[in-house]
Amino acid sequence: MEDLDKIHPEQLIKAAEDKGKALSKNLKTNQVRNFFSAVLSIKNKVELMGNDFKFNEIETELILLKPKLAYAAGRQTSVRPFKEFVDEALEALIKAKDKKKALENFFSLVESFVAYHKYHGGN
Repeated sequence: MEDLDKIHPEQLIKAAEDKGKALSKNLKTNQVRNFFSAVLSIKNKVELMGNDFKFNEIETELILLKPKLAYAAGRQTSVRPFKEFVDEALEALIKAKDKKKALENFFSLVESFVAYHKYHGGN
């Protein structure tokens, strides 16, 4: 995945839909929901920062999403493709130059994935 600060919205949505559809049969909604709630918590912190956005204040929480998913993937192999998808997105976020834009795109990617996972029959 390219840097998340440079990705075009159509590419972002396409990636989310493709992955949401591909994982809709094996990945359970509650597994996605647990991860999504952690992402929403970070998003809320960013929104509270407003114009005082400081990436370093949420960077640790973002990085800790990886072991959270690794634990879930260790418990159920159906989570592994989702973990790989999120790991790739997090790496693209970390290496992005415009962290605020990349973070907005990360949130959009995750939210879109959740929507398409459900749309395509995620149970």
